[in-house]
Amino acid sequence: MRNKPLCLITMGDPAGIGPEVILRTLASARAADIADIAVVGWPEPFERDAAMLGMTVAINPMDDPSTIAPRPGVMNLVVPEGVYDAPSAYGAVEARCGKAAARCIERSAELLMEGRADAVVTAPINKEALSLAGYRYPGHTEFYRNLTGAGDIAMMLSLGNFRVVHVTTHTAIRDVPALVTKDRIIRVALLLADALDLTGIARPRIAVSGLNPHAGEAGMFGREEIDEIAPAVAELAARGIDISGPHPPDTVFARAYGGEFDAVVAMYHDQGHVALKLAG
Repeated sequence: MRNKPLCLITMGDPAGIGPEVILRTLASARAADIADIAVVGWPEPFERDAAMLGMTVAINPMDDPSTIAPRPGVMNLVVPEGVYDAPSAYGAVEARCGKAAARCIERSAELLMEGRADAVVTAPINKEALSLAGYRYPGHTEFYRNLTGAGDIAMMLSLGNFRVVHVTTHTAIRDVPALVTKDRIIRVALLLADALDLTGIARPRIAVSGLNPHAGEAGMFGREEIDEIAPAVAELAARGIDISGPHPPDTVFARAYGGEFDAVVAMYHDQGHVALKLAG
């Protein structure tokens, strides 16, 4: 019986940094202690980057990752079906690269849905290349939702005990206010509470960020806090969720990073990403 989780890592864009990062990860004793790892991709970009890094790695192609026997210096590689067309150059943005990255994502979802792996980690993709290949997804989250048939999704970033979940993600700033609705905030906060419960935090302390400067300053700088965010917080609190807000976005992330909250519900992509990525 396996005593560690089996984790898949998708190759990402073959012209990007993903293969290099994966090679360094596989060489890490810390990663090997955490999980058994199988990579989903094609040999070419790993052979290219191993030569660039001066690394030696033996590639073991396979169909079923659940049968792997991890060995130092060996990459267990699940090769997707279909023809692989190598990038014309490192850093190139091409449809062929987007297609290869997409096939790795699709194969990883198939393996997870079949119960042949426990989790997946995704290496970076290029959204322009993905679009050129005909995959019209703004990111991994929406792609996996379609592949798995998930009823609802939210993007959560975590850095130790500092966690941020997003009401909206890859969308133009001008479109964000119309998407910040009471219903969406409630759905995201409930997904967050369920996710944290799965990690052992039975009643997480959740903070909700405002959308506007100073959380709207009582309507002086916008009404989203009054019309949508505060009513969502009130309804969630009535359901027994330990939740507060809307808090001014220029202070709530620092408070969460300091340990006052278990997670923050951010209103849009950069509001949450900037805070967590700066901390990390």
